[in-house]
Amino acid sequence: MARLRDDPGLWLLLHLRPFGDRRRDLHGRCAVCGAAGRQVMNGWVLSPGVRVRYGDALAARESLFCERCGCSLRVRRIAETLVRLYGEAATTLAALVREDAFRELRVAEINSVGRMHAVLAELPGLVHVEYPEEDIQALSWDDASFDLVLTSETLEHVPEPRQALRETLRVLRPGGRHVFTVPLDPSLEATRSRHGLPAEHHGRGGGPFALVTRKADMLVHTDFGRDLPEVVRAAGFEVETDGEGLGLVVVATRPGASG
Repeated sequence: MARLRDDPGLWLLLHLRPFGDRRRDLHGRCAVCGAAGRQVMNGWVLSPGVRVRYGDALAARESLFCERCGCSLRVRRIAETLVRLYGEAATTLAALVREDAFRELRVAEINSVGRMHAVLAELPGLVHVEYPEEDIQALSWDDASFDLVLTSETLEHVPEPRQALRETLRVLRPGGRHVFTVPLDPSLEATRSRHGLPAEHHGRGGGPFALVTRKADMLVHTDFGRDLPEVVRAAGFEVETDGEGLGLVVVATRPGASG
C-alpha cells in the first residue's frame, strides 16, 4: 500500500512486534478512515514497566493499529465519539471532516491526536499546537475562542491538570466541548499526584522500539482514578463519558447554549 511505503514508522509497528501478538489481532472497520480489515496488536508500544502496571489492556488500547491508516484503538474511540456528537450522515471521521456543519467549527488540537491529525488537518478551522510550546495550563487564546478542544494523553503530563481543565473551559464557547482521553487507572479510587512516588514516563516503547523512542519519555505528573468525572466537573464542566476504564473518552461541555 502506498501509505505504508510513505510511512516507515507505521510499517515497523505493523510488522515488528512480539511473537504471539498476531493471536491478539482483531478485524473490524476503522472509525477514522473507514477501512475494513485487520487491527494489529503490538505490545512493544509500551515500556516493560508501564505494561506491568496496566497490563495488556493498555497495550491493546495503544496499538490495535488499523492496517490502512495506522490509527490506534484509543484514537479510533475518539473518532467514534466525535462522529456520534457531530455527525449528520458521516459514520467515520474522514467523512465528518467533509460535512459543512463540522467544517464551520473552530477546533483546537493540543498535541497531535495520533495519526488522526492528518485527517483533522483538512478542517479549515483547525488550530494545532504542541505542549509545552503552547502551555495548556496558561493558553494564549482569548476567552470563548473555540467550539471544540481535543487532547489525548496530555493532561497526565502537565504539572497542574486541574488548571489545564480550567483553561480549556475558558477558551471554549458556551456549549463547546473538550473531548479527551487520559490513562485512567481503574484500581485507583481517587486521582493522585505522583509527587513523592517513583518516576513514571510514557512514550518509550519496549523491545527494539526502546532504542528509537528513548528520547520520547514524558514524565507523568498525575495518576487519574475512577473519580475522573468528578475532577472534570469541579473545573466547571458538564461531563459525559463514552466507554469505561482504559477505554474511557471524556466529553466535557462548557455550560450554556451553543451558537
